[in-house]
Amino acid sequence: MMSDKGFDQTADTGPDAEADGTAFSQAYDLSTILTFRLSRLQASLNAQAADLLRRHGGVPLAQWRVLLLLHDNLAGTQKDIVDVAAFDKGQVSRIVDRLIEEGLLVSESDSADKRVRKLQLTSKARQMIGRLIPKMRERQAHLSSGFDDGEMAQLFEYLDRLDKVSGKLKI
Repeated sequence: MMSDKGFDQTADTGPDAEADGTAFSQAYDLSTILTFRLSRLQASLNAQAADLLRRHGGVPLAQWRVLLLLHDNLAGTQKDIVDVAAFDKGQVSRIVDRLIEEGLLVSESDSADKRVRKLQLTSKARQMIGRLIPKMRERQAHLSSGFDDGEMAQLFEYLDRLDKVSGKLKI
């Protein structure tokens, strides 16, 4: 029988069904699974953004996001980036090292805590960001063109609600 949750609950009445945990086989209709749809959408949007950045002389998407966090003063250290963007610490360390290598960031130790690396954009990074932000704004306008302001506000409200319940789950 098809449930309203997007999967078929068909009883498996074979002799070993209860013992091996297959008392119900669940055939998912992936088009109704929220996480599948969001994952597929994220992959498509990431590919689109990465292509746009590449075509306009930018950096890879993950590096772009780190640069924007610094540009918008949402982060000033690697720990800030991890906290704000929910990136992996190792990934942030590799991204920061690469951006320093490419002359887009400078790093200095915090005078109060030598373990903390304060990060600052270079003029090369600021020029690149200034060149790419208009392109990324055009992309944002394209993505939101099918929605009116009220629908966009509602979409962000829904995303906020999903974000709120996406933490630990006790089942």
